[in-house]
Amino acid sequence: MQHKSHLGKLLIAHPKFPNSPFAKTVIYIYQDDSVNGTVGVVLNRISQTSVANMCAQEGHSFYDTTTMVQLGGPINKSAIILLHTDDWHSTNTASAGDKLRISSDNHMLRKMADGTDQPAYWKCFIGASVWMPGQLQSELDRPIEHGTWLTCKADEAIIFMLNGDNLWHTALEMYSQQAVDHFF
Repeated sequence: MQHKSHLGKLLIAHPKFPNSPFAKTVIYIYQDDSVNGTVGVVLNRISQTSVANMCAQEGHSFYDTTTMVQLGGPINKSAIILLHTDDWHSTNTASAGDKLRISSDNHMLRKMADGTDQPAYWKCFIGASVWMPGQLQSELDRPIEHGTWLTCKADEAIIFMLNGDNLWHTALEMYSQQAVDHFF
């Protein structure tokens, strides 16, 4: 069976999604292939740690004390991942879909610390959401009444401007509009 890539898409937990840690989540898929599987970050789960506090633990002073680290998923919770616009790069930056990049290295937050060298838009995550090859497609193929993932094209405004349940509700509305547009 041909692999259908979901790179650059949003996974939106269906309102009937089973009661799980992924209920009411929106995940941005930044890697998807038939060999390595699928990797993304939960966009709407905020941690209790600010980016400034995380930087302070590494001995860096960060210019913004209000931006919080996001909980990207349950896998590799020690990994720090930066999802950002394509106008910036660090030593380990890769394409993450249309006009977006993903960075994960020891230099990225140090580069951004004083606020002069940073992408236009970004979110910082700890951990990721990971599926084995074929696993996500199997979940997407489940009957809708069992609660499944909905998929739609990503939008930078949703990714970077919203959080929490507001992001989930807006993503559901965007999915619905894209579904209607597809048929008419």
